[in-house]
Amino acid sequence: MISNSVKDDMRFEFGENWGHFVANLTDAQIQEAENSLRSMLDLESLAGKRFLDIGTGSGLFSLAAMRLGASHVHSFDYDIFSVNCARELRRRYFPDSKNWIVEQGDALDESYILSLGKFDIVYSWGVLHHTGHLQSGMRNALLPIEKNGKLFIAIYNDQGQLSSFGQRSNGRITRFRHAGDFWCFIHLLFLSLQ
Repeated sequence: MISNSVKDDMRFEFGENWGHFVANLTDAQIQEAENSLRSMLDLESLAGKRFLDIGTGSGLFSLAAMRLGASHVHSFDYDIFSVNCARELRRRYFPDSKNWIVEQGDALDESYILSLGKFDIVYSWGVLHHTGHLQSGMRNALLPIEKNGKLFIAIYNDQGQLSSFGQRSNGRITRFRHAGDFWCFIHLLFLSLQ
C-alpha cells in the first residue's frame, strides 16, 4: 500500500540501479551481506527470527536473512523496480518459499506498517532519510519491533566523532558506528532522541 504522504518527485528511484547490481550479483557479495548481518546484529544465525526489510532495494539483505535461517522475511520498497529486484532474488534462491514475502509498500504509511505484524529484527539500510520525512519514517520503523527485538538502520549522515562511539540510554545500548566516510549505523538511536 502506498500513501500519498510524500509526492513521488521527492523520492529517488534506486530500482533501476539495483537491477544492474542484481544482474551481476556474486556469491562473494551474498556472503559479505551475511557476514555484515551477523556482525552488526551480533548473531550467528537468524533461526526462528522474523526479519522485516524496510526499503529492500536490491533484496540482498533479505536474501542474506533467509540464508541465515530467518523463519520469516518480509521485504518491501516504495520503488517498484526495487521490489522487482528483490522478487528476482527470491525467484533465484528461494523460489518455493512461503516464508519470504516481497511487496510494494510505504515506510511512511503507519497503517501499512502496523498491518505487517511484529518482527524480531527490523532492518532499514540507507532508506529512511530518502523518504522526505525522516522523523515519521523512524517512528514507523519502531512500530513493528517485537519486545526485545532489534532495530538496525543506517542513515546517510556523518556526525564525526558522534558516529564512532556507543552510549547507554534507558537501559538499552545505542550504538553509533562510523563506516567509510558517510554511513552512521544507529541501533535504537531514535529512542534516545525522544
